[in-house]
Amino acid sequence: MKFCIADNVYTELNKDKKFKKTLRQISRKKPVSGLFLITEPLFEAGIMEIYNYNELLQPYYRKQKRVINILGIASSRDNAKSIVRDIVEDLYNCDNFDIKTFFGLGG
Repeated sequence: MKFCIADNVYTELNKDKKFKKTLRQISRKKPVSGLFLITEPLFEAGIMEIYNYNELLQPYYRKQKRVINILGIASSRDNAKSIVRDIVEDLYNCDNFDIKTFFGLGG
């Protein structure tokens, strides 16, 4: 398993030193309390999913040979839901309702 954070990742967190520290912890697969990630669907259902970050560190996900594209980072499940709403609104307002193209992930 490998994490790939979108260049235009959505977040309600301030993009300061603490945010950069959080990104480093994610890239190093270190546990972070109270962190939720918005990802592409891991099992081909829907357009986005919300996971508690620490859940993705469990052996089941670590054993999988896949890239997990992170589209949003939030400090609570409610904030993650708001970010999903914002992403869907922005997708709706752009010309192409394709999440991979919108985040520059190809496909």
